[in-house]
Amino acid sequence: MDTQNLSPDFFTIPNETTRETLSFCETNVKSIQQWADQLNSSQLGDSSKALLNAIVEISELDCAPELRYQFIQSLHSLLEQTISFLEKNFIGSYTLNINHQEGVTDLTQLFRCYIARIYNHIAHDLDKTLNHAKFSIFSVLKRKNLQQIRIVSIYLALEQLNLLRYQQLLLYKGALIGQWRCAHQLYNIAQDNDFDDQDIKSKYQFSSSIKAPQTILDVYKQMCLLDILNTHQVRPVEIYELYQCSFQWVKFLKLSLKENNFSRYVIDLNKDFPPVMNHFQNDMEDGVLYLETQSLYEHINLVNLPGQKSLSKIEQQNLTSSLVFHTLNILNNSPERRFERYNFTSNICITFGLQSAHYYLSNGKEFEDTLEKLKDFPKSSASRQTSSWHSELQSSMWDTDVKKQQKPLIKTKKLSVEDEGGQKQIYSCTIIDISVNGYRMKWTQEIPKQLRTGELILVQENKQSPWRAGVIRWLKQVKNHHIEFGIEILSQDITPCAVQLFVNKTSTSYHPALLVRKDVLNEVSLSIIVPGSQVFKEQQTVSLRLGKKEIKIYLMNAKLINQSFTLLEFDLLDDSDEVTLNTFLEKHAESLKKLDLWDSLK
Repeated sequence: MDTQNLSPDFFTIPNETTRETLSFCETNVKSIQQWADQLNSSQLGDSSKALLNAIVEISELDCAPELRYQFIQSLHSLLEQTISFLEKNFIGSYTLNINHQEGVTDLTQLFRCYIARIYNHIAHDLDKTLNHAKFSIFSVLKRKNLQQIRIVSIYLALEQLNLLRYQQLLLYKGALIGQWRCAHQLYNIAQDNDFDDQDIKSKYQFSSSIKAPQTILDVYKQMCLLDILNTHQVRPVEIYELYQCSFQWVKFLKLSLKENNFSRYVIDLNKDFPPVMNHFQNDMEDGVLYLETQSLYEHINLVNLPGQKSLSKIEQQNLTSSLVFHTLNILNNSPERRFERYNFTSNICITFGLQSAHYYLSNGKEFEDTLEKLKDFPKSSASRQTSSWHSELQSSMWDTDVKKQQKPLIKTKKLSVEDEGGQKQIYSCTIIDISVNGYRMKWTQEIPKQLRTGELILVQENKQSPWRAGVIRWLKQVKNHHIEFGIEILSQDITPCAVQLFVNKTSTSYHPALLVRKDVLNEVSLSIIVPGSQVFKEQQTVSLRLGKKEIKIYLMNAKLINQSFTLLEFDLLDDSDEVTLNTFLEKHAESLKKLDLWDSLK
């Protein structure tokens, strides 16, 4: 099949309009429609070649943008039918056979590139006209018609760019030079003129037989989402399944001009790049959008819970357990933190929640006792009503028969004892494998409500090893209603403390917190884990309770935000308090060493 070559810089080449007439028919809408009707009796090869030549000439034609729009609309339905037939001819086979026809692939991409270029050209020309031309009072209808053509042209151009990107992902190909900038500029026009979220498909009549979202905003978000979920590690059939789900997932994405703690991705409208991970550098220039994916992450994570019936029919048909894991991993983990897994089977003890973590790291002391205040001190709302954070305070006592009771295979046990504070629990479950910075585990018994993504946990491999703080990153339901879940270890150098909030002028409240110390390449960094995601925020001053002393700290960048806790960097308001802080950390470390010594002598 004789086709033109698709240049890698197709979208950066100026579109020169030097043609005065069309060679295949007279230069009017009626003649184009008559010519298109005659193509139905032609062979696929001849009709495809003729159609490609036609849209090339339309893109080069020197004419008004509204006339160019009428010309391409006359052929749009036929073009989509032809492209659809060509795509089915190779998409249906390449999922099973990689040796698909490169010629057909190049032809379909060339079609989409030229269609996108034509609508892009129309949109930009009309945007200049509408922004600079002066319309008389008698030209109201003309202006309204041009506005409508601009809206539809932007929608159809983005639609083609979206489909082109989807096809590139199927073939493990990168975007063309200028492709993303073209998409960004089109969306920027729609956003600046406040029609990016208008219902285009039902409001305006135009030729498009493609299944597509209703608004320009949703088409743009779908294109961004498909690129985010692509890691070149999923098969073409899985990319197809993600594409089917993406039509419903775009409603969970949020684009905004302002950055917040959930702005996971950033889009620079002035550059030829897809969305990139936001590193919260706070030095972005104008023309930047922020993309939030937290709602989508939470929606997909519900799939992992037993008895969950919130999935749509499309999701049930296409969303496999491996795709759930893949999507959650992309939306919740940083790409630079991927480590190889190693086979390792053992049992490990874990406990859920900040309250329990504070209890065990304090060597079994109740939270009120760790404050070292008089008995009439103002009780913390968290300590009085532990259910507001977690009701699962657990015992510091280890069952001496735990090792005997544990079996090498998949068993999950609840180890509990009764004391004056009620039932306090430690759980034991099986490690499936490990990585440099975490575990993959299996849960086989009744599922506690605390087993959820974003939950803070402590893990301890044996009585002699220290407690380590971690966070549940993902959940996946496997056969026999068992749950697999992944844990990322935050640190093993953690110290319990408390933070004080002023409720009003006369009362204060104390809440459990954890100081997290990390030593990377001999550089020590301190951060703090505080309860919840709303109470403690960035750029907030709080009192840090260290035994009998209190110091003031300033909460800075949030490194991790989950529904049960927030991990924040902080700075001292008074540099002289650094001695107090270091002394407290060293005292806690020494107490752990002494405790380990006596345990080793038992």
